[in-house]
Amino acid sequence: MKEIIEVMNHQRHDWLNHIQVLLGYLKLEKYEMCEEYIRKITADANRDTLVSRLEYLPLVAYLLSFNALHNNVRIEVEIPAPFSLLTLEEGPRIGDFILSVVKLYQQHALYNNGESNTLLLTLHCEDGALRVVADFAGELDAEKSTLALDKMRTQAQEWGADALLTPHTASESVLECLFPLS
Repeated sequence: MKEIIEVMNHQRHDWLNHIQVLLGYLKLEKYEMCEEYIRKITADANRDTLVSRLEYLPLVAYLLSFNALHNNVRIEVEIPAPFSLLTLEEGPRIGDFILSVVKLYQQHALYNNGESNTLLLTLHCEDGALRVVADFAGELDAEKSTLALDKMRTQAQEWGADALLTPHTASESVLECLFPLS
């Protein structure tokens, strides 16, 4: 229950900030900036809609609440075209895998001298396969995360996925998996 309240407070704070920015542009008669800012807000809302359409509730809830509940990593999710994990035979298993990958990067992220660590998560379903790319930039405990990421990569390969972990350093890590779909 506490997490729900934190997420709601975070969303309320964000929307109040958006309104303040828009009011500022309007007062300054910066209508083009106002229109551009509205497009950004709309794009963010559309991205959240695409996350919701994944329909695998544990993953959807985690991704939509992540930035409100975690301050050591900012997540950005890119989904080029809508799809539902629940329509895929392997969907729940892949959903749990994605959830584990995000949690792993969040757990091994280190303080980054006041800069944000970022995790760009790209999910692209195309041509009978699901491409999952987790691209971390910032400060990472590479030593402790290497073993766990290798296990994740191996697990994906055991499920028939092409999986690649490169580069993997203290400041950058990319795990890319291509899961064949039946």
